[in-house]
Amino acid sequence: MRYINIDRSTVLPDISNLAPFKAVVSIEEPPSKERQAEISSWLVDMGCRYVMSCGEGCDSWCDSVRHANLEVFDLDAMDSRDFVMTTGHRHESLRAVFWFSKKAAKHPKVKLKECVVLHLASRHRLAEYEMIYRRA
Repeated sequence: MRYINIDRSTVLPDISNLAPFKAVVSIEEPPSKERQAEISSWLVDMGCRYVMSCGEGCDSWCDSVRHANLEVFDLDAMDSRDFVMTTGHRHESLRAVFWFSKKAAKHPKVKLKECVVLHLASRHRLAEYEMIYRRA
């Protein structure tokens, strides 16, 4: 599990070396629509092929990632390995989403090497998130 805390001003890092990967987007402080679109495009560009979102406003992330997927890959030329799967987990605990990411989040055509946890908040909670992830 790779933890990345993202706030309004965080420069999105190059994590393309983790591709293909899955991501849990944990929304504690929802970003603006523009920032959400930026993060979604960044995930697809970096090689994310499965996005699970949880927290406040998580349902909009499925659409945002789908739009980014179609911006990065032309639908007519898209290979099945380029398709980004999405799931929203509005009523589930973070631990349940982490369990899902470990046990059920599979891409039909790509073996996902790593789980990246994007924590959208102004405060860093790495130790807490690592403990929850281990126990899931």
